[in-house]
Amino acid sequence: MCDNTTTMSSCIISQNDFLVFFNIEDKDIETFDIHHQKDGIYIDVTLKKKPHQCPVCLNMTDRVKDYSVKHINHSILTNKKCIINYRARRYRCPKCHKTFMESNPFTVAGSRISLATVYNILEDLRKPNMTFRDVAERYHISQTTAARVFDSFVSISRRPLPEYLLIDEVYAFKSAHSKYVCVLVDFETQNIVDVLPSRRKQTLMDYFFSIPLEERKNVKIVSFDMWETYRIVSKIMFPNAICATDHFHVKQEFGRKIDRVRIDVMNKYYSRKKYLEKKKEKTKTEKLELKEASKHYYALKKFNWMLFSNDNRIFDPNEKKIYNHTLEGYYNYYDILEFMVRHDPVLDLAYDLKYELDEFYSRSNEKNALKNIEELIISFRNSQIKEMMDFGNTLVKWKYEIVNSFVPANGRRISNGLIENRNKSIKLLKHSSNGYLNWHRFKTRIMYSLNKDSTYHLYPIKNKGDFTE
Repeated sequence: MCDNTTTMSSCIISQNDFLVFFNIEDKDIETFDIHHQKDGIYIDVTLKKKPHQCPVCLNMTDRVKDYSVKHINHSILTNKKCIINYRARRYRCPKCHKTFMESNPFTVAGSRISLATVYNILEDLRKPNMTFRDVAERYHISQTTAARVFDSFVSISRRPLPEYLLIDEVYAFKSAHSKYVCVLVDFETQNIVDVLPSRRKQTLMDYFFSIPLEERKNVKIVSFDMWETYRIVSKIMFPNAICATDHFHVKQEFGRKIDRVRIDVMNKYYSRKKYLEKKKEKTKTEKLELKEASKHYYALKKFNWMLFSNDNRIFDPNEKKIYNHTLEGYYNYYDILEFMVRHDPVLDLAYDLKYELDEFYSRSNEKNALKNIEELIISFRNSQIKEMMDFGNTLVKWKYEIVNSFVPANGRRISNGLIENRNKSIKLLKHSSNGYLNWHRFKTRIMYSLNKDSTYHLYPIKNKGDFTE
């Protein structure tokens, strides 16, 4: 088989290659001829006559009524069109007088694309970055035909509910009812259980009500972000499960709060910087103050990522220092972080609270998590910083879900970080295809591409008509 790097002159297909492609033997071929032309390869083939069973009365017959030539797209070479001109027999049953076409290994009834090409198309569509347009161009078919092939050979049902269920949403499919796709993932196998077109309460309730109660009772832990609807639905639908909110989403929420503190501090330096720049005459002290305000604004704007990172280089004062022209000195990441946070008491305290949050997750377990989170709540609510006090209230609201995240899920701490990885792939599917309009196709493509053990049917599962061009 030729790949994209093979030259046109070397894309030569032999009769032996043809037999291998379709798993047939030389004795099954009556006539065979290959024409290599500028626009592609043309293969003329006729199978040997043999008795066939009438599909109506089951009588065996070898009586031929007539012949017809079928043009089958067999573009498995990808860089060169290949057409099979198959001279097919139509048999007539002498008993019931019905006519029918002979069976062949090239394609299914009504299709003008070879099964080998179909299977290659389906294998390519496993890749999230591969679009229907990409495979259409690669196999010399239309985009509509590529989509129809996918719809006809791939159908994936929801998987059974797992013991440890992850729920999250991703902005990936816009409809009249919602802008979010709700994704259900098995924490243990990492497979997508199902995908729903909305995260709204009624949609989730209707969906889970359709699942037998006995199956829902098997769920032990449901993990989700701090979306109230998930908590309400989970408590109703999973009577034997505990609800958990993992560290990923808690720290994500804290990140929003500390970033708001950073922006407020940065804007304070920016306002002072602009005020001093407008003054025509500045004292020596004001000039120094302007320079310092510019440096702090620069550091808070350019190195804001340090507030959320746990990179070891940030905490190592012995890291190599590099000259920074704006800060006018030699700095490593540790020095820059110190420069950012230690010159403002509000940001300094907010960053210390981040350390307390990190410590809470590193030293807590199933037994002491409740005690530790209550101490953490006191620290945040006593901070006198609005954003940190708000986060303390969030900890109060989700206290038991956070504590439940320390309950082992088959020996591991449950986390929605896995589902976030799946969400990235779903976004890639959406963006590479410039969006989907067909919800069923989008859902099936997600399940097919992201679950490694998903497969396609060997023959069409729906009668979509000809795969014609």
